[in-house]
Amino acid sequence: MSLAAIILAAGKGTRMRSKRAKVLHELGGEPMIARAIRAVAALEPEPIVIVVGHQAGEVEAAASFCRARFALQEPQRGTGDAARCGLGQVPAGFTGDVLIAYGDMPAVTPATLRAFLDAHRKRGAKLSFISIMLDDPGAYGRVVRDASGKVEKIVEFRDATPAERAIKEINTGFYLADAAILRSALAELKPGNAQSEYYLTDIVAIARARGESEKVEAWVAADPAQFAGINSREELANMEAEIRAAVNRRLMQSGVTIVDPPTAYISEQAEIAPDCVIGPNVQIFGACKLGEGVRIDGTAWLSNVTVGPRCHLKLGVRAEDCVIGEESEIGPFANLRAGTELAGHNRIGNFVETKNARLGRGTKASHLSYLGDATIGADTNVGCGVITVNYDGYDKHQTVIGDRCMVGCDTQLVAPVKVGSDVFVASGTTIVREVPDGALVMSHHPQRERAGWMATWRKRHNDSPDGSLRRRKDH
Repeated sequence: MSLAAIILAAGKGTRMRSKRAKVLHELGGEPMIARAIRAVAALEPEPIVIVVGHQAGEVEAAASFCRARFALQEPQRGTGDAARCGLGQVPAGFTGDVLIAYGDMPAVTPATLRAFLDAHRKRGAKLSFISIMLDDPGAYGRVVRDASGKVEKIVEFRDATPAERAIKEINTGFYLADAAILRSALAELKPGNAQSEYYLTDIVAIARARGESEKVEAWVAADPAQFAGINSREELANMEAEIRAAVNRRLMQSGVTIVDPPTAYISEQAEIAPDCVIGPNVQIFGACKLGEGVRIDGTAWLSNVTVGPRCHLKLGVRAEDCVIGEESEIGPFANLRAGTELAGHNRIGNFVETKNARLGRGTKASHLSYLGDATIGADTNVGCGVITVNYDGYDKHQTVIGDRCMVGCDTQLVAPVKVGSDVFVASGTTIVREVPDGALVMSHHPQRERAGWMATWRKRHNDSPDGSLRRRKDH
């Protein structure tokens, strides 16, 4: 049977006290809506419709990783109205089931949604929803059943009687419905409630009134924690801590050493091989891949980085969208920006920055250099203070350096420029044109001296070699 899905993500999230749409707040280094989308997408529904409203463009951008349709709810008039907007993007001839889910419930797993779908179809239900049992159900909508235990209706807390508020079974908001029944039920919704909104929960009472009660089912989920929504910064932080702890446990069980788990922030998408050592205060975001035996000393920030086996990342390394070949040594305090590719056995030392730079095997840049828009061959040594001058104020230009070069300290390479292989660049050189293979290149100015100049300089400033005159003057 066909399946479509509607994900509701139009709300502002007023209780977050943020100008940013609630579903855009991050969990595990990505917008929470991304987690909700992946859980739904695992069921392979077609189409997936995401209902947007507040900051619609930004929400659509956050969901761009999946093939989805978007429906605009403007103004926001409740969950029922949102579902109606979403259903408008489902083809009129669609005859399967429609799953309704939420962008601000990021803990729900694909396995739970699959079990819900299987139970719905096994029971032959036309309308099912997920309920959970809570000792303290708070302000959630209550599931009201008749004397025989059949679902009668769902009552929102604000509209519930004292007896109904005593019920422990609550509605999570996840639904599966036959498309035809859903269309007709949504068409009957009316805003006759305390908030003057169109409640999606009312479709249960509508189905029962039509004599469909035998086909309305509440599937009681075994893990209530999965249905914890995010409505405040505190709830966001608590779920972040739970996700992080679960990731760290899984990694440690697989053979990864995490020196200080409470300070390790590691993406669920990260792949970390056994015998890696993750030091304190390390953040690993996105689809990072760490090969066997990688050591990260601490206070590092990595995003979408591939690190080869047995690399050593020292204190304070920052790297994003780059590749670090095997047995390389990075840092301390190195910055590898997007497009950096290290072939392996490289050294990028303290306060070196690379950007869109490809370094051959064994090439080193140990201190205080900037290598941007550069291609450097194998076994080349880049000295302290070397700069590829890649930007002319309008465009970026390439620097090419060959194999086995020695680039002396305080060298500037004004791009576009090419340096051949086996070139020795003297310290303090400014390179502005191509250098052939095997050359020595220098741009030294003649050194000059003026004897006795310092005594004249001190006399002019009423100073003496030991500084005594200057100290008396200062006081």
